[in-house]
Amino acid sequence: LVVARTCGSNNQKISQEQAIEIAKESASFEPCPQVQCVQIRYVPRGIPVRGYWGVVLSDVLDSEGRPNRTESFLVNVSTGEVSRP
Repeated sequence: LVVARTCGSNNQKISQEQAIEIAKESASFEPCPQVQCVQIRYVPRGIPVRGYWGVVLSDVLDSEGRPNRTESFLVNVSTGEVSRP
């Protein structure tokens, strides 16, 4: 189990910041500048496991500060290839 978890994490060539920029280039809108407009997390998928950054972007916040309209992207941590979930 330890080997399986550590082997996949060593191939991360794309940082969180790079993944956010890649997702922004693919978005159909300009995300708002507030920190709540960008969410990112590591997502392991498949067998063998491949790592992705799950990036969610929002263009505007509602009156309560929550993202209103969003777009989601998966960015491969090894290649930077972007896809939509």
